[in-house]
Amino acid sequence: MVIDQHINLVDIPAYRPGGIAVVEYRPDEPWEVRIVTRPTPEWSRRAEAAEIDSAPASTLVENPGLGEGSWCVLVLFAFLAGAALVVLLFRGELFTSDDAAGPASDRPAVTSSASASVSASVSRTFTTSTTVSGPSSLLVLGRMRETVTELAERAGTSDVTAIAVQERRMEIRGDSALPPAETLHVQMLPYELFPALVREARTTLGVRTPQSWRIDVAPDPGAWQGVGPRVRVTVTGEEGTAHLDADATARIVERRPVAKAG
Repeated sequence: MVIDQHINLVDIPAYRPGGIAVVEYRPDEPWEVRIVTRPTPEWSRRAEAAEIDSAPASTLVENPGLGEGSWCVLVLFAFLAGAALVVLLFRGELFTSDDAAGPASDRPAVTSSASASVSASVSRTFTTSTTVSGPSSLLVLGRMRETVTELAERAGTSDVTAIAVQERRMEIRGDSALPPAETLHVQMLPYELFPALVREARTTLGVRTPQSWRIDVAPDPGAWQGVGPRVRVTVTGEEGTAHLDADATARIVERRPVAKAG
């Protein structure tokens, strides 16, 4: 028995040209065919192994209740129903959007103040700082990078114009209006090497009793053959103030010890 029926290929899983699909139908109305999208394992094996040739014309089955005139009426009805469905879908979407947005009086109007706020955000400056509590300082390995990451998340950006580090305090400053050449990325610095720079400054610059230290990092595109940023470590004690400068790799490039009296 062969039945001729228009179907949607999406309804056939793993469709391939010339393939065989499993269907079901009522014996008294064999023209009413429905594709079985999830056949049993037995029927799946039978469909894969089946070889079906074209049947003779004498075995073709036709729905007796649908003649040529009935098919025309059915096609026209389907077309009209489809058009009505499309119109209803679009109307429903429009009504849903309006209802979700609320009445026109409740929706905020877009005015020139929006562009003014955007312009203000372009030139946004910020200063974010934190103080480390507890007995340990920022010289503990890993503490500087962890702290600056938290500050960058709080500020909403990793591009800053300055970083200042003290024993238990870190501060970052930034200006979103500046070009990238005038800023530095907080994660590109060798924080793990900064404690060694502090020890070098406290022991080799003539400050025998250092009382405080400070690290200042700022962009310096023109320094040391265009390598930036500039890292300056300053120590202060009874003898005075001294500092050393280092490049982006923590290589010391300049020392300024305490000036000798007399």
